[in-house]
Amino acid sequence: MQPASASVFQDIIRELVRESGALTAMLVTRHGTVVAEAGDRSIVNSAAMAALVAGMFSATKEVARMIGEDQFSILLQQGTRRDIHISLVPEGIMIVIVFEDHSRIGMMRLAARKAGEKVTAAVAASREQERSAADLSVEGFRDYALSLIDHIFLQ
Repeated sequence: MQPASASVFQDIIRELVRESGALTAMLVTRHGTVVAEAGDRSIVNSAAMAALVAGMFSATKEVARMIGEDQFSILLQQGTRRDIHISLVPEGIMIVIVFEDHSRIGMMRLAARKAGEKVTAAVAASREQERSAADLSVEGFRDYALSLIDHIFLQ
């Protein structure tokens, strides 16, 4: 992901924490890399959490296949004081939300869904920019090559 995209992802996660009242939230790749995080970062070791969440989703994907599903899109772990909501967004990105108060599960699901839609749109926009840049560089190279050929044969 491009650096410009990282700031967009950071903004999405900040907004999720602000609107939902979550303690902390992260965007994590399926490979266990933290893309963005917001909220109280002292609650968890982000790098360790990202690696463990990626492993959880890999294991859960196999469990889903065992029962005839492609994958599960949401994992919810409830503790005595804190809960964690993990949702899979297209493009292999997971939204991890740590929160308190079991009664807020619905709010967290809604916040994760809204953030997931924004992440998906940001990834699509980033890919479109990459394609446009690649098209321009191919176009520029073609023009350069043609002018070089003209120069060689016109001398």
